[in-house]
Amino acid sequence: MLQLATQHSDNVTTIWCKGRIVFGDDLHRLRVATLSQNTPEVILDLSSVNLIDAAGLGALVEVHKRFQCAGKEMELMDPTRFVSHVFRITRLDTVFHIVRTRQIAVTLANRRKRWSEFVQPFMTTLAVAAGVVVSSAGVLIDSAVRSRRKSREHQPRR
Repeated sequence: MLQLATQHSDNVTTIWCKGRIVFGDDLHRLRVATLSQNTPEVILDLSSVNLIDAAGLGALVEVHKRFQCAGKEMELMDPTRFVSHVFRITRLDTVFHIVRTRQIAVTLANRRKRWSEFVQPFMTTLAVAAGVVVSSAGVLIDSAVRSRRKSREHQPRR
């Protein structure tokens, strides 16, 4: 039996699949659940799928084609070792975009690292610039105070 659970976030729908993706009514439910999503991207989490047969592979290929025709994306996430092996021997690993949670974490970490590499010099430059402005303002204030003192010193006293 195939169990499905759906979660929506932003422009992505994740459908968790648990059990077997095999010929039968469950396969029809998977097609309907996947194709009925309105988000531009659907992720099928296959981390709890213990069996997939030719009908299951055919259904995934069909859904993938429909998504492509509609300008949407479908990704397969964290397939089990068995499912990964089936994708490899059928060469479907070259058709589907397959991601691993670890890859996502590494990608996000690299994005944060690149962002901090950009932000750090920017913040340093900003701090230096602010220091120069404050310093320049201090010099200007000191100059104005001295100038005012001098003008008072040269004015006749009443």
